[in-house]
Amino acid sequence: MREIIPPPTYGIYEGGEFMPFVKANRQEEARKLQSLIDSDPKVKLHIEEWDKEYAFRKKLALTRKEAGVTQKEVEQLSGLDQRAVSRMESDKENSPSLKTLIKYLSALGYELDIVKVAR
Repeated sequence: MREIIPPPTYGIYEGGEFMPFVKANRQEEARKLQSLIDSDPKVKLHIEEWDKEYAFRKKLALTRKEAGVTQKEVEQLSGLDQRAVSRMESDKENSPSLKTLIKYLSALGYELDIVKVAR
């Protein structure tokens, strides 16, 4: 009869092999990550673009909440589906079309504008 050995408490099985968890040094990992970002201009640009998109999505949701409007009310005011409103405020994979963004902002009493920023 084969002996059954219980798995260790901490770790994961990957490809049939046990891989124990290793305690990470967060400061060291953050330093390595920052070094990688700083050493590759393409990675740095990608991170900066992602940060701007994330901030914009958060600002959309915050603007709506400060106006005291629910996602369902944006749906009724704009003709957009509530799920589309939710995705626009949170989904990192899909960017809204310009038409969708304008409908969303109009429902809240805002308009889209282009502002030059200092570089």
